[in-house]
Amino acid sequence: MPSTRTGVFVCSCGPNIGDRIDIEKIADEVSSIDGVVLAETHGLLCSPDGKKYLASRITEYKLERVVIAACSPREHEITFMKVCETAGLNPFMMQMANIREQVAWVTPDRNSATEKALRLVRGAINRTTRHKPLMKTSIVCNPEVAVIGGGISGMSAAIVLADANRKITIIERKSSLGGYPENEKLVEHLKDTVTGRTEITVITDREPEEIVGFFGNFIINLGEGTDELRAGSIVLATGCSVEQSGRAVASEGFRRMTEMLRISTDEYGFPNREHDSLAPVSTLVGGVYVTGCAGGFCSLREAVSQSEAVAGTILSSLIPGREVETEPRTSVISETLCRGCKTCLEVCGYGAISFDEERLVCSVNSVLCKGCGNCAAACPSGAIKAQHFTPDQIRYQMAGLLR
Repeated sequence: MPSTRTGVFVCSCGPNIGDRIDIEKIADEVSSIDGVVLAETHGLLCSPDGKKYLASRITEYKLERVVIAACSPREHEITFMKVCETAGLNPFMMQMANIREQVAWVTPDRNSATEKALRLVRGAINRTTRHKPLMKTSIVCNPEVAVIGGGISGMSAAIVLADANRKITIIERKSSLGGYPENEKLVEHLKDTVTGRTEITVITDREPEEIVGFFGNFIINLGEGTDELRAGSIVLATGCSVEQSGRAVASEGFRRMTEMLRISTDEYGFPNREHDSLAPVSTLVGGVYVTGCAGGFCSLREAVSQSEAVAGTILSSLIPGREVETEPRTSVISETLCRGCKTCLEVCGYGAISFDEERLVCSVNSVLCKGCGNCAAACPSGAIKAQHFTPDQIRYQMAGLLR
């Protein structure tokens, strides 16, 4: 194992871990591992004092790797990554070992829990020796918004965005706004408001023929004779159709748009959401949102509420002048090993992979990739490597667990 300056910090998490695991024994045991120059315990590393302490130790001992044995990474991985950055250490040189949820809370015997936790910490230490610093990048975003669909949902979203001085373009395939009005009085009010706002441009008798790009930089082709439309976010606000059985399904035009954007859909053609409860208006493609009947049948009240939620989400994420940070833990495809089978395209839920018809290989758009690793797991030829979750890193971690 290559020699590195590794610091190991075992958190007591108040009584959650310390009462059930001998954390002092873990720190003592791992202190003799090659490359470990510091192994300590702490009462609560995620506290303000704990974070200051961690940053000071990283600086004082000139640590090159950090292992934190504490709670789930879902809880505080970002917290500790920020501490590493503050202390001048690349945040991807840090690894967490979950000894709370995976050990303390499920292993009643203290000795067994301590041994199990020790294995997890050894695995994390082993893994960090194969870590490589990943660099964060950011992109300049276009703050304008394209709303596809000029019905109640689309107009409602556009008006809220216009109130925040954003420029919006509404694209309506019919000759006038309104869609299928359930409430004519409301529709007329919205139309009057939209036409009276200088921030809103309305394009009728058109629908997208091609959509390319990613969050912050979408390009929409509306057909011959029109200029390309550029936007940072896209709001899908078209209607749905109803079959004879009474079941709502996505229209053919809407299905074509989801294919252009590579949005994964359910069996009825409606977009899958980023999270049904936490992000119900966000699709799995960054910067693309859905409102109203574009997401399935809904009431008028629900449509307006969703449109307001979409507008709020856009305003909080797509801010003029701000660069948006991209995910560094992306997948990388080896052109030498890629056979062009397109399996990765089928499992990517973010539309981040494309197929080159000339070279017959797939490639990853690092801006769209969210680092989920589905493509790496599914690739039959082993051509895809998920950065920060490489086979080498996983092998070394398993070697530490089984030691």
